[in-house]
Amino acid sequence: MNRWLADPDLLIRNRIPKDLPPLRPAASQEDALMVARGENGEPLVPITGVEVKRCYAEIDFTEMPPQAMLRAGLLDRIQRAQTALPEGFTIVVLDGWRTRDFQGELLNYYRDLSGGDMGLFVSDPSWSQRMLPHVSGGAVDLTLAVDGVPVAMGSDFDVFDESSFLLAFEDVPDDGDPARLLAKDLRRLLGKVLVDAGCAPYPLEWWHWSYGDQLWAAFAGESVTLYSEIDD
Repeated sequence: MNRWLADPDLLIRNRIPKDLPPLRPAASQEDALMVARGENGEPLVPITGVEVKRCYAEIDFTEMPPQAMLRAGLLDRIQRAQTALPEGFTIVVLDGWRTRDFQGELLNYYRDLSGGDMGLFVSDPSWSQRMLPHVSGGAVDLTLAVDGVPVAMGSDFDVFDESSFLLAFEDVPDDGDPARLLAKDLRRLLGKVLVDAGCAPYPLEWWHWSYGDQLWAAFAGESVTLYSEIDD
């Protein structure tokens, strides 16, 4: 398994605001499936204004898009979220829009690596009712960088177990393990700036956020998505 992100220095916690609110739970998969699909025609655009670390470029994929792209509305919200971070903290995009073929290639890669079913960790292109978030261009994988170094936040990127769950560290007490407390604070910091900018979380992966897809619509109380899949 690749190691993507650095473990943060525990002293980073002294630079994180102390009054961050608890993370708001993500919408349920059941509620997301009730959202109808719409499309507002917003374009895919190259990712600018935030750092990009294309983790999957380190693997020999054949279907990976040549350029990192997102829907314009999602990129605008990520850029806005970054401006709300404390000094020395920035956002790093790890992955954005995927073609359906690349989504399938990624799923097969992780199935082979794990030797089993990936459940809802990696979307299956054969799904019919559930939208493929990354294929819509409305989903992004990201993390925080501290002084330019992209950091793990309780788990590395693409670690598919309970440590990656959005709320995995929400119940850590104030006198708990320092590394777990730092993970809680980092996730709360990222979550606050992204939710304030209009993005929605994913329950199983702290790094996955979206705008315009089914989970975002359910989180925001909307009945129709802004985006559908783009498979150019």
